[in-house]
Order: sequence, then C-alpha cells, then structure tokens
Amino acid sequence: MNKKLILALSIFTASFTVNTHYTNAQDGGFQSVRQQDQTPEQRAAKQVQRLTKSLTLTNDQVAQIQPMLLELNQKRDAIGNASDKRAAMKDMRDLVTAQDEKMKTILNADQYTKYQDIKDEAKDRMRGRKGRRE
Repeated sequence: MNKKLILALSIFTASFTVNTHYTNAQDGGFQSVRQQDQTPEQRAAKQVQRLTKSLTLTNDQVAQIQPMLLELNQKRDAIGNASDKRAAMKDMRDLVTAQDEKMKTILNADQYTKYQDIKDEAKDRMRGRKGRRE
C-alpha cells in the first residue's frame, strides 16, 4: 500500500513538473524554496511557466491549462490531509487521467507528443530516485 501511494504521488508529480535539478541546470539558477513549501497557486504558476517555455504555449492554451494545474495541486495538498488515502489517491488518478484527456484537446499534436516525453522523463527520474533510497 505504501509503495503504491509513493508511486501514485510520484506519477502525479512527474506528470506536471520537471525535476528541479534539471530545470535549474538549464536556467543556471538555484531554487531556494522547495516545491512542497509553496502554495498550490505558486506551484501551478511555476508548472505553467515551465510548460509554456518547453511547449511554446499560446496565451489561450495557458488560460485553459492554468486552472487544471491549480486544481491538481489543490487536490495533491488535500491528499496529505485525507483520512482515507486510498480513496484520495483513486480520485487523484481519475483527475490526472481526465486532465490528460483535456491536454490532448488543448495542445496540438507536436506539443502533446513533447508533453508526453516530458512526463516520461520525469517518471524515469522519479523511479531512479526511488531505487537509490531502497
């Protein structure tokens, strides 16, 4: 159960963020505030900023993606406070799946392919971290 929870949270996080070290290495900077110490609004704004840069989003696409990411970040915070973690994680998986379907309609084919590549790379990085901890 614990491994499933960790995997599900890892997949969610990987779906919408690029590894901080990877991003910082590209930007040449260091992120002093940890992502989990940020509000859902701050995390969503950073995620939109990263996606805009990597996918070259239009203003219309940003306007559609921002509320989805905000909802996901709020839901992620709620999971930490939920008494029934299993049900909360199922809700999160359903929300992520629905969001992925919405992303297909918002992004063009090239952007969506690149989006999937970003998600896959993030999943691989998260799996690599998990292997180092065990």
